[in-house]
Amino acid sequence: MTAAARWVGKEVVRKDAYEKARGLTKYASDMFPENLLWVATHRSKYPHARIKRIDVSKALKMPGVVAVFTHRDVPNNRYGVFVKDRPVLCDDRVRYIGDPIALVAAETKEDAESAVEEIEVDYEPLPVVTDPIEAMKDSSYPIHDGGNVSRRTRITFGDVSKGFSQSKAVVENEYRTSTQIHAFLETEAGISYIDEKGRITVVAGGQSPYRDQHEIVSTLNLPPEKVRVIIPQVGGAFGGKDDISVQIHLALVTWKTGRPARLVWDREESFLSGTKRHPSIVKMKTGASADGRLMANDVEIIYDTGAYVALGHAVLDVAIENCNGPYKIPNIDIKAWLVYTNNMVASAFRGFGAPQVIFAMEQQVDQLAKELGMDPVEFRLLNALRRGDVMVFGNRLETSVGIAKCLEAAKNTPLWSRQADFKAVKTYPWIKRGVGVAAAVKGYTIGALPDRGTISVELLLDGGIAVKGSFTEIGQGVVQSVSQIAAELFSVDIDKVEIVFADTDKTPDTSVTSASRQLFLAGNALKEAAKNMIKHVAQFIEKTYNIKVDNLRFENGYVVGRDFKISFSELANAMARSGVEREVSGTYEVPRVQPIPGSLEIPHLFYMFGVSLALVEVNTLTGAVSVPKLVSIADVGKVINPQTLTGQLEGAAAQGIGYALLEDPKIENGILKTTNLSTYLIPSIKDIPEIEVIPVEDAEESGPFGAKGIGEIGIISVAPAIANAIYDAVGVRPKSTPMTPEKIYWLLKNKC
Repeated sequence: MTAAARWVGKEVVRKDAYEKARGLTKYASDMFPENLLWVATHRSKYPHARIKRIDVSKALKMPGVVAVFTHRDVPNNRYGVFVKDRPVLCDDRVRYIGDPIALVAAETKEDAESAVEEIEVDYEPLPVVTDPIEAMKDSSYPIHDGGNVSRRTRITFGDVSKGFSQSKAVVENEYRTSTQIHAFLETEAGISYIDEKGRITVVAGGQSPYRDQHEIVSTLNLPPEKVRVIIPQVGGAFGGKDDISVQIHLALVTWKTGRPARLVWDREESFLSGTKRHPSIVKMKTGASADGRLMANDVEIIYDTGAYVALGHAVLDVAIENCNGPYKIPNIDIKAWLVYTNNMVASAFRGFGAPQVIFAMEQQVDQLAKELGMDPVEFRLLNALRRGDVMVFGNRLETSVGIAKCLEAAKNTPLWSRQADFKAVKTYPWIKRGVGVAAAVKGYTIGALPDRGTISVELLLDGGIAVKGSFTEIGQGVVQSVSQIAAELFSVDIDKVEIVFADTDKTPDTSVTSASRQLFLAGNALKEAAKNMIKHVAQFIEKTYNIKVDNLRFENGYVVGRDFKISFSELANAMARSGVEREVSGTYEVPRVQPIPGSLEIPHLFYMFGVSLALVEVNTLTGAVSVPKLVSIADVGKVINPQTLTGQLEGAAAQGIGYALLEDPKIENGILKTTNLSTYLIPSIKDIPEIEVIPVEDAEESGPFGAKGIGEIGIISVAPAIANAIYDAVGVRPKSTPMTPEKIYWLLKNKC
C-alpha cells in the first residue's frame, strides 16, 4: 500500500451510519409482512426430563390458532454444524431450560402466547447434571448417548518434566471463568414468506445465509433451490447468531401453512435459549528459567458446552491453540475436555474460547515475572513469539507476527512508563490504584478446515459498481471496509460503490461471518474479482472496439489503456447493448496448515495479536473495582478505516470489562435466575472508562492491502489485565470471573 491510496486507510463515514443514527434501518425485528402468522414457542420448564406425552389439542382449539407443530412435523429432527445432536423440536427428552418443544402459529401475538400455555407436556424428571467435573465421571447420568464427554484431546511436545526441572520459578493455579450472555440489542428475530418464485424465504438475524439455508433444507428435507435466506442488518451478534435460532422454526411454519410468519424472542427467551460463552475450569502449571525464559506449561482445560455441542468442538480447539498465550514454550502438555451439562447451550462468543485460557495464562506470566523480579512487559517481550517460531500444534509461524511491536507500544504508553504517577493519584484512603498488563493471540480465518469465499462485481450502467457477497453486517463495519477496498481496487468514488450482501438468491457464498475473517476473506476475493474484471473488460474492448489492449487499468471511474480511455458508464452500456455479461466473480481460497492428530480445525496460518493495559481503583472497604483508563493495542496489519477500527476495539474493550467485573449469571440446578437486564448487568456508559486505542501496523502480505482481522482481539486480554491490576493495587489475585465486589472483599478479608 502506497501513500497515494485514496480510500484505504482513510477515515470515511460508514455507509450505514446515517440511516442507523436516524432509526431508519430495518432489522428483522422491524418487519411485518401482510397476513402474517405470529409464532410462539413452548419451551421446557425442566433442565432435564424425559418427555412422556405432548398434548396440543387444547392449544389447537384456542381462538386465532392456525396450527401447532411438534417434532412429528419435522422430517429430520436433528441439526448441528459439528454434531447433529440438537432437536429442532424436542421429541424424547429436554436437556436444558428453554429447550423448544412445540410451536404455535396464530393470527395475533396474544393468541399465540395464550395457546402456548395450553400445551400439555408430561415429564419424567431426570437427574440434573450441572458441574462439568461431576459430569465427566463414569457414574454421572448421561445427557447424551455415549456419555457426557463430547470431545477430549491431548497435545504434547518436548518434555514438561525436564522443563520444570530447568525452571527457577514455577507457579500452579486453578482458574474459573463463568458463562457470558451476548446481550445484543436486537434479540433473535425473523420473518418468513413465499417469494415471487415460490421459494420459502427466511429473513432473520444471522451470520451465514448459506449455512442457515443448509440447516433448513437438511432438517425439513427440502431442495436448496426451494429455500432462500436473507440476512438484513443485524442488531449485534458477537457470535451469538452463528448458530440456528429462529430460522428452521420460521421455515417450518411457512412451509406447512403457506403463510408469512414472524418470530421474535423476548429478552427472557433470548437469555434462556440463546447460546452463551463457555464456562471454563483451567488448571495451569507454568515454569520459567532464572533468566526469564518460559520453559514448560502443563495445562488442563475443561469447557462446559451445556446441553448440545453447537460450535463447542471448534471452541475447544481454539482454547488449546491459545493457552500458551503469544509466547514460545518448548515443553507443553495440554489436556482438554468438552463436557455436556444441563446448563443451557454454549457456543461462539467473541474470542471463541481464547478469553478463558488467556485469563489464566496472563496471570501465570505476571506471577512468574514477579517471582523472578522482572518487569512484566519485559518478561513478555523476552518470550514473545517471532516469525519462524513454533506454536502449540507444532506449526511454524510463517505470517505476520506483531506481538513484539504491541508490547513495545505498551511499554512506551504513559500508563505504563509513568504508572507510578497514575497510582500516586489520591482520592480516599480506602481507594487503592494499580496498573496491569496482559497480552493475547488469536487465529483468524477458520484454520485447517477448507475456507473459501466468493465475491462478484457488476459494472452498473450509471458508472458505479455493485459488490455482492454473503458476508453479514452485524455492526462490525464490513460493508464500509469492503466499500473502501472496492473503491481502491476499481479506482472509483466510494459513493459509486453499491454493496449487496447476505442473500442466497443474489450473492455468492462468501462463507460465514465469524473468526474475525470477513475483511480478510472478502477483501482477497474482491482482489481476485478485480483481476478477473480487467481480463473480462480487455477481451470485450479488443473485440468491440478492435483496439489492442496493453496494461489495462482502472483510473478515476475510467478504464484506461495505452491509447484509450473509456468511462465505466460507457463501457457498461456498451456491454449491455452487446448482450455481454457485466458481472464477474473472484474466489479466494485461504491457505491453511494441515490439522494434526488431536485437533479439529487447528492450527491457523494467520494470527492477530494484542495487548491491554488497565488502570484500576479498588475500594478496600467494599471490594468494588472500577477502571478509570484502559489502553487497547492491536496488531491490525493495515488500517482500512481508522474510525471503524477504533469502534471495534472500544466495543471489544467494553465487552471485556463486562466479562471481567459485572456479568454474573446465576444458574442454580440448571435454572437461569438472571433472565433480564435488571439482574444480568452489562456495562453502562458510566462503567466505560477512557479507552485509548493504539493500532500497530505489522502488514500481512496475504491480506488485502496488508490488513488483518481485528474483531476479536480487543476483548481477549481485558479481563487478565484487570486481574493483574487488582493484584498490583491490593496484593490479592482473583482467579475467577466475574471479579465481583464480593469476591474481592473476601480475598482482602482473608489476606488480613
